[in-house]
Amino acid sequence: MSEKLYSCIILSGGMSRRMGEDKGSMIIQGKPMILHILERLNGKINDAVIVLNNQERINSYNELLNAYVPVKIEENFTYSLEFIEDEVKDKGPVAGIMTGLKNIKTDYALVLPCDSPFISEDNIKTMFDLLESSENTDAVIPYHTKANKDRLKNKREFNFKSSSEMSRYMKIENSEPLHSIYKKDNLDIISKLLEDDNLYVKSFIKNLKCVNFVEVDNEVLFEDDFKNFNRKEDIESFE
Repeated sequence: MSEKLYSCIILSGGMSRRMGEDKGSMIIQGKPMILHILERLNGKINDAVIVLNNQERINSYNELLNAYVPVKIEENFTYSLEFIEDEVKDKGPVAGIMTGLKNIKTDYALVLPCDSPFISEDNIKTMFDLLESSENTDAVIPYHTKANKDRLKNKREFNFKSSSEMSRYMKIENSEPLHSIYKKDNLDIISKLLEDDNLYVKSFIKNLKCVNFVEVDNEVLFEDDFKNFNRKEDIESFE
């Protein structure tokens, strides 16, 4: 992988209803959840933007992260780091991705949620390697052959023995849209979705022409990298 050619967008939009608090700022293994992600991006990217929903939370994150590092948070990494306020409020991750794409300094960004501290350096490197092996692609999208949402796990139409059985539509349905790479040039598509109040990131993927779909097969991409925390009990059981 050619280092530092790409960017990262970390989505930390707001309060988690199931957690009852801001997930990215929750402490796991002695540090804020989002700091685990920032550390693993070292040496992999040119710049990162953390998208938050208002200036108050930007100030809060700055204060929190600075309490866990020896120097000013922006000076701790090999890449530049910026905190950005959501351009469109209360519209979920689609708006966060749009805001992030507008503010990155390169042509592509890996999008990550703030509550994925299990993301590995190998995963980040592999995703960018997959991007480099794809010619003029609009996105690199991981997907599962088995449904990755609890509500779909018992539905036969979302579970497959092999990726060869899956249509493009089903790969999108079983995808990891918040652990994917997107091209900045497609800002017009995501802006139009927001204008139409279509707030599904998978709708964005459906509108992209050239997508590299990559199976999460525990050989190239690994299931553990996509784990996140949705409930306080998840953190308690992990600790």
